[in-house]
Amino acid sequence: AGFLVGAVLLYFAFRSIDFRNLLAIYSRVRAVFIIPFILTTLAELLFRAARWRLLLNPSRPVRLVDAFKLQTAGLALNNLLPMRLGELARATFGAGLFKIPLLTVFATILVERALDVLVLFALFAAAARLGGITGGFLNYGSLMWVMFAGVVAAMAALIFSDELIAHHWFSGFFARFPRLRLLFERVAMGVKGFHSFRSGALIFAYAAGQWLMDALNYYWMGLAFGLGGVLDLYRSMALVFTGAVAASVPGMPGYFGNFEFTLTKVLVTWGVPRDLGFAFASYAHVLSYLFITLLGIVFVYQMGHSLGKVWKEFSPAKDAA
Repeated sequence: AGFLVGAVLLYFAFRSIDFRNLLAIYSRVRAVFIIPFILTTLAELLFRAARWRLLLNPSRPVRLVDAFKLQTAGLALNNLLPMRLGELARATFGAGLFKIPLLTVFATILVERALDVLVLFALFAAAARLGGITGGFLNYGSLMWVMFAGVVAAMAALIFSDELIAHHWFSGFFARFPRLRLLFERVAMGVKGFHSFRSGALIFAYAAGQWLMDALNYYWMGLAFGLGGVLDLYRSMALVFTGAVAASVPGMPGYFGNFEFTLTKVLVTWGVPRDLGFAFASYAHVLSYLFITLLGIVFVYQMGHSLGKVWKEFSPAKDAA
C-alpha cells in the first residue's frame, strides 16, 4: 500500500513537469550551499541522539556516540526498508548494546514520536503567527488543536505512568497481575528522563533544535535555488511541518512522492513556478536521503550487521513463518 501511495503521488508530482526546464534549473543550483546543508544535517542527527540519550540514561548511562550511530542507522534503514523497520531494528540493537529491556527502549522511541508531534506543532504555530502564514493546514486549526490536546494527554499519561501504577486506585489491580505491573514498570523507565526538570527541559530543547535544523536546511536550499526572497525561516518551518505530515501518510521507503507532491503544492501557493518548486523539493529530499542513508549504512555494517541480515530478522515474512 505504501509503495502504491508513493507511486501515485510521484506521478502527480511529475505530471506536467517540463524535464528540459527541470534539468536547466538543476544546472543553476549554487552547490556551495551543500556544505552548510550537510553540516546542519549532522547537527540535526546530534540533537536526535542527545535527546534519545537523555531518555535512555535513567535506565543505564549511554554514550552519545553510540546513540548517534544507532539513531542514524535506524533512519537509514527506514529509508531502505518498508514499514519503518528501522525503528524496530534500532530498538532491538539498542536493547542489546545498552543492556536495557526492549520494552523500555521501545517506550523511549514512542516518547520521541509524541515529542516530535508536540514540538513541531508548537514551532509551526509560532512560525505561522510570526511569519503571517495563512491557509493550508491552518484552515483546520480547530481539528489540529484537538489532536494536539490528545497527544499532550497521551504524553502526560506516559510521563506519569509509574505514579499511576503506585496510586491506590490501581495498586490493587496491579498487585493481582504482577507480570502486567512489570510490563508497565519497564515502559515507565522510558519516560524517567522527564522526572528531572533539567533533563526534561533539555529533552524538549533538543527536540526543538532538531526541527529548527530541518527548517534551516530548507532555508539553505532556498538560497541555493535563488528562492531567498520567498523562503524565510518561518516558511521553511512550514515546509518542515508539511513534510512531516506527508511522511505520516503510508509511502515507499524514503517517502519519495509524498514529499515532492506536498512541498511542491505549498511552494506553488507562495508563487513559486511549479518546475522550480519540484526541483527544490526533489533536490533537498534526495540530498538528505543520500547523506543520512550512506552514513547510517556505514554504522550498520560497523556494528556487524548487514541489510540482508536486518531484513531477514525483522521482515513480516519471518513473522508469518
